[in-house]
Amino acid sequence: MGGHVMNIKEAIHLYLSYKESLGEKIRDVRYFLLRFERYINPIVELDEIKETDCQNVLNCKGRKNNNYTRYWDYQFCKLERFFVWAFSRKFIHSIPLPKIRPTIRHDFTPYIYSTDELNKIFATALCYRQRYNIEYPYVIQTMLKLTYCLGLRSGEATRLLVEDIDLNNDLLYINETKFHKSRLVTANAPVMKMLKLYLDWRKSIVKENHFVDNHLFLDKRGNGVPQHELQQAFRLICTKANIVRKDGKNVRLHCARNTFVIAPNLSYHSEIPFKNRMMV
Repeated sequence: MGGHVMNIKEAIHLYLSYKESLGEKIRDVRYFLLRFERYINPIVELDEIKETDCQNVLNCKGRKNNNYTRYWDYQFCKLERFFVWAFSRKFIHSIPLPKIRPTIRHDFTPYIYSTDELNKIFATALCYRQRYNIEYPYVIQTMLKLTYCLGLRSGEATRLLVEDIDLNNDLLYINETKFHKSRLVTANAPVMKMLKLYLDWRKSIVKENHFVDNHLFLDKRGNGVPQHELQQAFRLICTKANIVRKDGKNVRLHCARNTFVIAPNLSYHSEIPFKNRMMV
């Protein structure tokens, strides 16, 4: 054990600075550790933290109906990485986390959309709202098609920029995705044709309205379509198209990604563009 006595506030500050120096995004980690700091007391020495303190913080928002949730496990991992870092630098004698890590139940079953349901979703996207809407229906429809055809996450679709589309090489650059990584996604001819038609339409809209935002998908104000708006639009579309799960759970846009992975040949018999055979 080193001779330096460090309180929680000092340790968290050093740890966050260390994570930032590695180029990591630390917003969620910062929020959780600062909440942990406030609960324990910033001036308490790091080596005085008890297992019960950690357990109480984790249970505060991580238990529901006496069951441990995935959120509990997610926050446990954040604390574990912090304490392992502190232990490796001899700021603490031992890691004060619960010795027994509960098994988290993953009882949510992804929904696999049928060919008919996908066609209904894409068709309904053009008429799911009768009243004034800030989103262009054609934009929402293209986003949903691209999300399914390329197996994208909803956040990846909403963050796409015009320069992320490489028409010459049939590629999309997916930046700042899960775990802050980036990747290349190849697109086949039908998907690229859909994108080219959309880009031509987008160019006319931008020129007509003098928009300057460089997001691929824009709303009627010229701003990028946010992720929550796309997800809300999807729920409204499914309601209007009468697409429901038999188990009573809500349909999710992310299940289109599950459909992409599990049903590789689904779209070859539908009216929608052929999807990629492989997700990079």
